[in-house]
Amino acid sequence: MIKLSHVSKNFGHGKNAVSDLSFEVQAGETLVLLGTSGCGKTTTLRMINRLLIPDQGDIFIGEKNIREEVPENLRRNIGYVMQNTGLFPHYTVQENIGVVPQLLHWNKTHIRDRVWTLLQKLRLPPEQYAHVYPQHLSGGQQQRVGLARALAADPPILLMDEPFGALDPLTRISVRKEFKALDELNSKTIIIVTHDIEEAFELGNRICVMNEGRIQQLGNATELLFSPANDFVRNFLDKQRLELELKSLRLLDIWPYLNGTGETTGILLPGETSCWDTLENLTTSAATAIFRGENKHLDGNILMNAITAFKKTVSQHGHA
Repeated sequence: MIKLSHVSKNFGHGKNAVSDLSFEVQAGETLVLLGTSGCGKTTTLRMINRLLIPDQGDIFIGEKNIREEVPENLRRNIGYVMQNTGLFPHYTVQENIGVVPQLLHWNKTHIRDRVWTLLQKLRLPPEQYAHVYPQHLSGGQQQRVGLARALAADPPILLMDEPFGALDPLTRISVRKEFKALDELNSKTIIIVTHDIEEAFELGNRICVMNEGRIQQLGNATELLFSPANDFVRNFLDKQRLELELKSLRLLDIWPYLNGTGETTGILLPGETSCWDTLENLTTSAATAIFRGENKHLDGNILMNAITAFKKTVSQHGHA
């Protein structure tokens, strides 16, 4: 668990970079810090890693205040991924990934086995890539190596600062999918900084929207979309609202509003299916939704009417 309590930071330019920030990240949760440039996201992340010291407030990892930790020991238990990867140009891929395990005095065989395992999981065949230097890798490959380095010592916490920001859109989508599929992340507590709204909604269990150093709203995707805390949050999401709603809502969320009959036709879609994926399936074939043993026939009109009814109910009652 990571806890920030009334944390503030000022760099001497008048206004605080971060003001009175308080939130908790539960063990195994992925929290995304989302906002425009200069809103305090990276400053917050760097304070958690003690690369910056708060002017006020406290940060806890578990029950321990990080002010009481030796910075080097603290960081060895935290994986850190940067936008520009920060790979050492004079180290091979294997040497880059093995930096922290070497500091922890792992033996050479253990380090090599761990490096090769991570390279295989990240679709970088170790026979081909272990002994090359970063300058010979593409941007996507460098980002994978940076992620492998952060994971090498199997830290319980992973901090990621715009980890996919330097990649072109297609590579970014591909690397994000590989990241989500990594079994290495299943039990880790992760904080990701991004300005990319779609990325935040895809990767985060919860999203913390920030502006001018303050939290505007912290919640899951449906809470932010359907119960925005203020005009800033509402306007921030407006340009991508329809796509985000379709990707965030599942069939089970709108189940009471689906008026299709119980006939079974075409492919069967479980209740966890997003409305976005449901629409994609409906463009190629008929479909039936299944949830808790109940069937409901689907078509595009039935789906969109259900979404509209759901949104109307939320607007009337003030919660998703």
